[in-house]
Amino acid sequence: MHYIWLIAAPLMWSFVGVLVKTAATMASSSIITLSRFLFGALFLGAILLIRDRKLKVTWRNSWIWVGVAGKSLNYLAENIAIRMGAASGNMIVMPLQAVFMAAVAVLFFKEKMTSTKMTAVLMCMAGSVLISLKGQPLSIFLDTGLFPLLLFMLAAVGAGTHVISQKKLIACMDSADMNFSVFLLSTVVTAVPVPFDRQITLPVTGKAVFALVALGFITGISFLLYAKALKKVTLLAATLLGNSSTLFILLWAWLFYGEQVNASMVLGAIIMACGLVLINLPLPSGTLVREKA
Repeated sequence: MHYIWLIAAPLMWSFVGVLVKTAATMASSSIITLSRFLFGALFLGAILLIRDRKLKVTWRNSWIWVGVAGKSLNYLAENIAIRMGAASGNMIVMPLQAVFMAAVAVLFFKEKMTSTKMTAVLMCMAGSVLISLKGQPLSIFLDTGLFPLLLFMLAAVGAGTHVISQKKLIACMDSADMNFSVFLLSTVVTAVPVPFDRQITLPVTGKAVFALVALGFITGISFLLYAKALKKVTLLAATLLGNSSTLFILLWAWLFYGEQVNASMVLGAIIMACGLVLINLPLPSGTLVREKA
């Protein structure tokens, strides 16, 4: 069941790009960020009220604030970089997050980094980049300068930091309670710049409002499922499976938007899919014995 949850989360994340573009016709990036946290917290709050008939905000746990800081940094840095015209650089967030999380999994959570796992990480990174580049040269990363790239690096670290906090908190907290607290507190943090943001477009449209609400639903529910899965799988496997949203994005672009899929994108999809399979293959019993020794 936990693998179904892990696939369901990136499946939902694959729709984020389309929804952000739709919401951006009416709202600024700071309002979109705020809405994702606000509606995410509202959906999780509704689940908690139905289930427990009460709401509890945990704010004294330091790992809660690590999650708030990480996810807020992720969304804000990414939005600023995209606003600066570096939308193409967004493709490096997931590969960079995979590198960051691989290091954290080994150094902090003491997970074993075998040659098989390292190969899987490299394959997923290579596949993600090939799909996102769409046959364009790597020099596209430098088209808007180094500062946006640094922002995307911060976004990757922020996203990874949020996952780390979830991995720590899920051992002692319910996934719904944990994410409700993180997203509610993130709503307060990301509301600060909104009054100073003048990029608000009128009129209000039904599609844009729906997109804002849908983004919040995806934020709340996907991380609820993702946190549940973190109880059963390694941090590294969860991170790489989370990156599979790139494969879904490619599929939707081809099915619903008629976008051309070239040979490099197909190759990237194959390499990434093989990496995802490789990271989840059971190790031979002899390997397990050697690692425990």
